[in-house]
Amino acid sequence: MKKLAFATALLIGGSLLAQKGDRKGHNMKDPIPADQIPAAPVLSVDKAMKSIKLQEGFTLEAVASEPNIFSPVSLVFDGDGRMWVCEMNTYMPDVDGKGEEVPKGNIAVLEDTNGDGKVDKRTVFLDNVILPRTITLVKGGILYADHTKLYFAEVLDGLKLGKHEVVDPLYAKGGSLEHKPNTMLYGLDNWYYNAKSDKKYKTLPLDAAIPAGSSEIYRSKYWKLVRGKSDYRGQWGLSMDDYGRLYHNGNNSPAAGEYLRPGSLMKNPGYRGKMGSSRIGGSGVYSIRINPGVNRGYMKNTLIGSGANKGKLKNFTAASGNTVYRGDNFPANFYGMSLTPEPAGNLISARTIVEKEGSLGGKEIFPKAEILASTDERFRPVNLYTAPDGSLYIVDMYHGILQHKVFVTSYLRKQILNRGLDKNNNTMGRIYRLRWQAKKAGAQPKLSKLKSAQLVKHLAHANGWWRDTARRLIIESGDKSVTPAIVALIKESKDHRAQINALWTLEGLNAVSIDVVKAALASKHVKVKVNAIAVGENLPSSASKEMASLLVQNATNNYEVALQVALSAGAVQDSQSLVALKTVLDKFSSKKYIREAAISGLTGRETEFRELIGDYKDKKFMGMLSKVGVKKKVVDGRKKLDSKGKKIFDAGKELYHGRATCFGCHSPKGEGMPNMGPPLVKSEWVTGSQERLAKVMLHGLMGPIKVNNKVYKTPMIMPGLGANASFKDSDLAAIATYIRNEWGNTAGVVKASVFKTVREQTKARNTPYNAKDLK
Repeated sequence: MKKLAFATALLIGGSLLAQKGDRKGHNMKDPIPADQIPAAPVLSVDKAMKSIKLQEGFTLEAVASEPNIFSPVSLVFDGDGRMWVCEMNTYMPDVDGKGEEVPKGNIAVLEDTNGDGKVDKRTVFLDNVILPRTITLVKGGILYADHTKLYFAEVLDGLKLGKHEVVDPLYAKGGSLEHKPNTMLYGLDNWYYNAKSDKKYKTLPLDAAIPAGSSEIYRSKYWKLVRGKSDYRGQWGLSMDDYGRLYHNGNNSPAAGEYLRPGSLMKNPGYRGKMGSSRIGGSGVYSIRINPGVNRGYMKNTLIGSGANKGKLKNFTAASGNTVYRGDNFPANFYGMSLTPEPAGNLISARTIVEKEGSLGGKEIFPKAEILASTDERFRPVNLYTAPDGSLYIVDMYHGILQHKVFVTSYLRKQILNRGLDKNNNTMGRIYRLRWQAKKAGAQPKLSKLKSAQLVKHLAHANGWWRDTARRLIIESGDKSVTPAIVALIKESKDHRAQINALWTLEGLNAVSIDVVKAALASKHVKVKVNAIAVGENLPSSASKEMASLLVQNATNNYEVALQVALSAGAVQDSQSLVALKTVLDKFSSKKYIREAAISGLTGRETEFRELIGDYKDKKFMGMLSKVGVKKKVVDGRKKLDSKGKKIFDAGKELYHGRATCFGCHSPKGEGMPNMGPPLVKSEWVTGSQERLAKVMLHGLMGPIKVNNKVYKTPMIMPGLGANASFKDSDLAAIATYIRNEWGNTAGVVKASVFKTVREQTKARNTPYNAKDLK
């Protein structure tokens, strides 16, 4: 339950104000005297750039600023390099957020018409959007989201609006502004993925078959849109590497990467494996200005407490839209690095991504420094993108207030008012280009009018944006006549990235053949082999025998290839494919993900495989296999409650998934989220002592916590709910009742009197608990 709101009274200017972000008993003493805090005036673009310190070799250029852009939060580049920008220009117009949810947000198109690298033309495509947050491109137009729904907007000649319809009314339903789905990243596998969501989307030809596990939700004259399930991940922003693996973040976790491609452990409807993610480096930051204007700046260890850096932010607290840099402007040693903005610290952090067997890791590139940092408190980088010109584009909301009204503390309110950060908001915005000083930015693309045959060469471009865009445009064209040229690229290219991108282009065209798979498997690069096997899963049955033979040949190649064989074997309908799977298990079963991949890939062939392996030596795998398709008898805790208890449960369910946004860290199904919150399912912290649960809910919890004999070291602090005037004891009891009787938990009703008693007993508590405090 992240950043949940509290309210205590604060006397400011003679009026009694209740702030939702307050915690009862907290001593919100200013860590830095007001007269020692630098002012935060509005800076012109030129002055703002002078406030930014860069690492040696880089230079910063302004691409767009007011009056061409206002409060940008996300963007996407079209085939001609134009930026389609979500402008959240009603976000927190003042410290109380008055008038925020009005239909005045924009989808604006920004263009550089004279090629000088700066935007000189602004076209407002839509001007009546409520808090726009998501945008992506599809054939015929765009998909975008406001604060609740996903829409299709047809784009006609001259940037005129054509058909405009809701495609998913549930896209961003429920939750607070900080906890809603976003991004719609076009993945390597040609699905669109989201942060803060377990949904994925795909546009398909009108006559195409619907992929297993998904359903059609909308149809236009251009395509039909299908929606499927994915892993629930991240908070704000999503990116991928050259191999289609996704990277995301949480407030305190700057970057986490998934070793497997999305959906790898969701192939078998009778089994659900957990993808998991690995943290890319630590959470420390290195600001160049003091940062008392963060929501919990008064709490110990939020800011550096002493020395030359006193008052500077210690760790990430507002990690935003990270990206994996895949451009061709920076030197080669920076290619593939992870970059994460920290708008609360006015900086951008750079980390290497280090791949190990079965996991990812990383470390800071610039020891005790950042790639970019500013002394301007209004510099709010919220999203990053590899640009068509090869550089890194930085979306700067340029906004005094960062924290949403639901979570603002009295402490932060005072900080905001003292420095006038509530003034001049929603009237500014900047987009910067971070470029290698010794290399000019690349040419602006002109891809939209090219024929598919002309796009093929761009599948091998050194810049990942060009590869991704060419793939999307070729697939949207449906032109299979380019298949021979793409196959030739796979056979002849020396660049494994081009070969992989070409493979998935053929997959999107439904033009993969056994000869294509053979050609790709002849590559010396292991990642090409892996992707060749992946796209070979959907070959026609006439190719099954040959494909199975290829799986057998590659089953002992190495761990990474064997892992993909395990994931794909069940989809190849030939008995030899299961022989390949057994070979993988014989050699690699103890390796990470192998057992889970094997079961995920079997998909309906479990009985056939059991007959092949008999009484197999790997008892752990056999135990997992025996549970496939066996529906767990999840006890319905609600049914065990009386009519009054059911009403309390229902009220708690509404709060958990709505106003309290508990699902934001613990997931909608109570399973927990990596680097954010531990599971609530079968948690002794939930189903055990009511009084202990009440203490946690009232005052919060931080530090490592053991749940079901597993230690969770999430960096985030779970805030308490105790002082929020909008959450009464009865509301807290309802949430407690819900989580104690959902997902198989059956621990009964919690009465409001429990919270009343614990609240009185712990009224002197002014910090979150540690697990050891509650033993």
